Amino acid sequence: MCCNSAISSGLLLLFAWCLLSFTLLHAQTDEPTPNLVLVVKHIAIQGNKLTKNAIIFREMDIAPGDTLVAAAIEATLQRNRNQIYNSRLFNDVTIQITAQQEQLIELTVTVEERWYILPAPIFELADRNFNEWWVTHKRSLQRTEYGFLFVHENFRGRRELLKTLVQLGFTKKIELSYVVPFVDKQRKTGINPFISYITNREIQYITLNNKQQFYRDEEQIMRMRFKAGIGFTRRPNIRTNHYLNFTYFYNTVADTIKALNPNYFLNGKTRQQYLHARYEFWEDHRDIAAYPLNGYFFGFQVAKSGFGVKDDVNLLTLSARYSRYFPLAKKFYALAHARAKVSFPQQQPYFNQEGLGFGSNYLRGYEYYIVDGQHFALLRTALRYQAVKLKIINPLFKKLTQFRTIPFAAYLKVYGETGYVTDRYYYPYNPLANSWLASGGIGIDLYSFYDKVFSIEYSINRHDQKGGIYFNFNYTYE
Repeated sequence: MCCNSAISSGLLLLFAWCLLSFTLLHAQTDEPTPNLVLVVKHIAIQGNKLTKNAIIFREMDIAPGDTLVAAAIEATLQRNRNQIYNSRLFNDVTIQITAQQEQLIELTVTVEERWYILPAPIFELADRNFNEWWVTHKRSLQRTEYGFLFVHENFRGRRELLKTLVQLGFTKKIELSYVVPFVDKQRKTGINPFISYITNREIQYITLNNKQQFYRDEEQIMRMRFKAGIGFTRRPNIRTNHYLNFTYFYNTVADTIKALNPNYFLNGKTRQQYLHARYEFWEDHRDIAAYPLNGYFFGFQVAKSGFGVKDDVNLLTLSARYSRYFPLAKKFYALAHARAKVSFPQQQPYFNQEGLGFGSNYLRGYEYYIVDGQHFALLRTALRYQAVKLKIINPLFKKLTQFRTIPFAAYLKVYGETGYVTDRYYYPYNPLANSWLASGGIGIDLYSFYDKVFSIEYSINRHDQKGGIYFNFNYTYE
């Protein structure tokens, strides 16, 4: 009981630290200094064949008529260039002063659009990460997912995302989603309706020794998941975002799963039906969101599952995350990332609880483990060195601009990570819960086309006391 109280206090302190750090950084302002000012007379945009000019202007914090300090003009243009690039609509963005008459300047924004339409077959791994599939499940093709995906990432040239997915294999899925970032004239409010239907013949039904235990039946569906909902976004300025989501969930499992784990849905239930609401807030001051080297990110989330007597889930979750990126000496960069989650009540359905091991909630060196629990906190630190950074002009696609420019960068890194998960129910069978977790290692990040990051890492954790090589296809310092 004492340990649980100490961990809860630690989580609250971490949450408070994130809030305090965000407040202090947000309050920092540079003292204005007397200097020559330039007046923006006109801003021209070129290279956008599909994207509307208004979508590009929405990502800028300068406009015709604004006055800019001449000494800071380079930093101002670079900041706006990064903001446009972070929309992930373009392979390359430049902003230049193309005309100047005394203090009047004209700017030209040149963009190179990406390929937005992707009607293509899909082939993915069903497991949590590549290492789990390659080693634990011995590269089984039975644990792959395939199908057809249609995505338009810039529908109507308004940064709208239209997605249709039909998937077979380990997980059968039908999914429809439409993200409209702006529905008002001020381009601050958006909407996102979505619906999906998912079935599995093999599912994880419990965690034993911090490893997933699966059950498969070729004759019947082991689990069905259905959800439908709508989300609302509010972006009052370039850096600040609000998201409110309302979702209806309906989930079922076979009687076999109930027998194997009566607490899968809790109390021997084979059905879950509930309403879910989630609110998220985040401030993003990173230079390049896909692979940041400078700036900070802060966000928190409040989620509630179950609102009435007919709901089968009653769960409240609070979480926060904070990242800080520091340029050090030439080509050296440091980062620190912290995140924490608390959830109530203590007794939760096995299916709905979440600790470390899924998505971006994990520690390097623990890729083969999951640590279930009601609360967790983690801290990541890393030092990176920019070994290579260049821009390649693809000679095969000089006229097809969507594939003409290929950015490439390689960063060597050394890292250390630590975390703790509090679990009050399944811990007797999972020794990593209620235990200090720590790991470290070295690696290389390769950043390239369409914001893709591939990592090769050698990590060691304090429990195995042996190192291993891991591959990661997603950037997880966020």
